[in-house]
Amino acid sequence: MNGRERILAALKGGPVDKVPVMLHNFLMAAREAGVPMSEFRRSGRAIARSFIRAVETYGYDGVLVDVDTVMLAGAAGVPVDLPEDMPARSHGSLLARLDDVADSSPSA
Repeated sequence: MNGRERILAALKGGPVDKVPVMLHNFLMAAREAGVPMSEFRRSGRAIARSFIRAVETYGYDGVLVDVDTVMLAGAAGVPVDLPEDMPARSHGSLLARLDDVADSSPSA
């Protein structure tokens, strides 16, 4: 089985020759490819190069494409900063309490 076949079979609950391996490893992939996080966050070519190199080096079955997890929080309005060669960092929260979700709007 190749990685794609292995992942599809596992998702369908079918037999696999071994447990499929997929990593959440954007930071490791970028760093090992020599790509600063600032470039990784803005360049599709850098993202592809980094993940391809990681798959070729380690032979895992699939890639969880994530540009920078905290950027998702930033897109929702959480204050973040984007260091040159580190993952994004959140500073604070969008909601003070979980109960505030009921009062939030979709564009918040």
